[in-house]
Amino acid sequence: MGNPRRVQQMLAIPVEVQKWPTLLSPSEINQVSTRLGPIGDFKDIKSDGYLVEALVHLWDPICSTFRLGKEEMTITIEEIAGFLNLPVQGTAVIFPLASDKVEFCRFTGIKESVIQGLDQNIEAKFLFDRFALRDGFERHRGDFSFTSKEIWDRKRVWVYGLVMAGTYLFPRKDKKIAFKLTKIMYDLFLGINNKPCSIIPTILADIFIACSTCQRGGKFFCGSNLILHVWGMEHFMRRPAIPESLPMSGYNWVITHHKRVDSSNLPCNASEFVDFLTNMTNQNVRWVLDWTNCVKPVLRTKASDFVPLLGTQGIMAYNPRRFLRQLGRVQDVPPAVDLTPFVIVFDKGICPKEIPMKTLIDEAWETLSDDERVKYVPELKQRGLTTPQYEDWIGRSTIQEIQDEPAKEVERLKAIIEARDKEILQLSKSVEAYKGMAEQNKQMYEGEREKRQEMKRKCGELYDQAECVKLPYARETRDSILDRLKSFGNLVRNRLHDMM
Repeated sequence: MGNPRRVQQMLAIPVEVQKWPTLLSPSEINQVSTRLGPIGDFKDIKSDGYLVEALVHLWDPICSTFRLGKEEMTITIEEIAGFLNLPVQGTAVIFPLASDKVEFCRFTGIKESVIQGLDQNIEAKFLFDRFALRDGFERHRGDFSFTSKEIWDRKRVWVYGLVMAGTYLFPRKDKKIAFKLTKIMYDLFLGINNKPCSIIPTILADIFIACSTCQRGGKFFCGSNLILHVWGMEHFMRRPAIPESLPMSGYNWVITHHKRVDSSNLPCNASEFVDFLTNMTNQNVRWVLDWTNCVKPVLRTKASDFVPLLGTQGIMAYNPRRFLRQLGRVQDVPPAVDLTPFVIVFDKGICPKEIPMKTLIDEAWETLSDDERVKYVPELKQRGLTTPQYEDWIGRSTIQEIQDEPAKEVERLKAIIEARDKEILQLSKSVEAYKGMAEQNKQMYEGEREKRQEMKRKCGELYDQAECVKLPYARETRDSILDRLKSFGNLVRNRLHDMM
C-alpha cells in the first residue's frame, strides 16, 4: 500500500487569530457561534498532523470512505453538526460563489484604495488591527468607507467570523484570509430567502476534496484538518473512563475535546498511525460520538440514496447508508452507488458562476430525510452491530480491494506524476518568461550604457570648447566676445537637449 505522504496542514495558528476571541464580548461571540459554532476555541485543539496524514492515505475517493482494515468509516453530516452545535435540517444550502475584492470591501467596509495590490486574500493581522482591538476604529478611521461607530461594531463581528472560518474551516497554505469566503459569510449572517444557512455541508465537502487531492499528490490539506483530527481522535483514542451520558444541547464539545481523548501514547508518525488504524477491531472503535444526533439523521434524499455536497473547492457526495453504525443503527448491505460522476474539483479552488448540478444540489438539500426502514436502537449504538449479509459483502469488498491495490497504486502514482509534470511545466513557463525579461533588461542596459558613453563624449567636447571660450582672441572686440559666448551657450543648450 506504500507509505503515507507528507501533507502540509494548518497546524501553527497565527497569534492574532488565537488572541482575537479574548477581545470580544460574550454577546459578540454568541453571534458568531450560532453560525459557526464555538470556533474561537479551536485554538485549544493540538495536532501534529500525523493522524490526518494516515487518514488521507486510507481514503477511498470512489466511495468517500476511510478503509480501516476490514472496517470502513467516514465523517458524517451529523458528526460535524453535533461537534459545532449547529442545525442542519430546515436550513438553506450555501452556494459559495467566489467573491472578489469589491465584495470583500463592501462586506468589511475597508476602502479599496487601502488594499491596492491585493486581489485574492489578506493578512489576518491587517484585519486584527482594525477590527479586533477596541480602538481599531479610531486608530484607522481613514481606512473605512463609513464614519459610524455603530456600523463598525456590527462589521467587527462579521469580520471575526470571516477570519475564524478562513483559518480553521477553509485554511490556506499562506495562512491568509481568502476574499472568496465573503459570499459565504453574507449568507450565514443574513440568510437566504429568510431561511438560515448551514455551513456543515460546505465543511464536509472540502474535507472530502482535500483527502482526495492530497492522496493524488496535492501538498496542502485545503479542508478543516482540525475537525478531521478531532473526529479521528474521538473515534479511535477515546478515554474509557468518560461517562456514557454527557449533555447534548448547548455543550461546548470543542473546548472539552482534550478531556475525552487519550493523547499519552499516540503513534509517533503517520506510518505507525496507518498500522494502528488498519489493525483495529470493532471493539476498539467508539462507533457513535457523544454529540451525534441519531434520532433523525440524514440517510438519503427524496430522489436518491446519496447526498451531494457543495464546498468551496468543488462538489462531492457520500452515501450515509454505508455508515449506519456511526448513526446508532445496525449496518446492513448499503445500496450500490457510484459516486464518481458527482465528484468535481473546481479549477484553482474557485467556484464558477455557473455551478454544475446546482438544481440537483438545491433539490437534494430541500428533501433531506432519514429512512424509516432503518431503525435506531439506542441500547446497541456503541456495539457496532452488522448483519451477516454485510459481513459477507465487506469481506468480498476487502478481497477485491487487495486485488485492485496494485492497479490503484499505479493510478495514484500516475496522478502524482501528472501533478509533478504540471508543476514542472509551470516552472518551465516561468523560467522562459524570466529569460525573456532578462534578455529585455540586458538590451535596455546596453542601450543605456551606449547613451551614457555618448553623453560622456559630448560632455568632453563641451569641456574642450569651454576652455577655448575662456581665451580671448588678439584684438577681439567686446561685441565679438559676446557673440562667441552666445554661440557657445546655444551649442550647450542644443547638446543638453540632445542628451535629454
